[in-house]
Amino acid sequence: MPKAKAMPKKKTTTRKTTKRTVVKPKVKKPKYSEEYAEYLERYALMGEGRPRLSPSEFDRYDDELLDLLAQEMEHGLDDEQIIRVKELEYLLLDSEP
Repeated sequence: MPKAKAMPKKKTTTRKTTKRTVVKPKVKKPKYSEEYAEYLERYALMGEGRPRLSPSEFDRYDDELLDLLAQEMEHGLDDEQIIRVKELEYLLLDSEP
């Protein structure tokens, strides 16, 4: 019976490992106006079921509401304007649901 051949020995090698540092880019939070930041806080607390406004929508509706309130002080509002004030207060979370 023939002799079995011995398997060659494997060379042992050592790997030099280096630690890699992964640098994640900083996520910059957008800078909002103080009014919009307060709106976001109100939205988190009581905004369920209401649309969330973008900063530009918020600014547009807020300006419209301020104009209507100023007009109310000077001349009063008609029925349509009163309804619009209530809609804007609802969207801006300036009123209770």
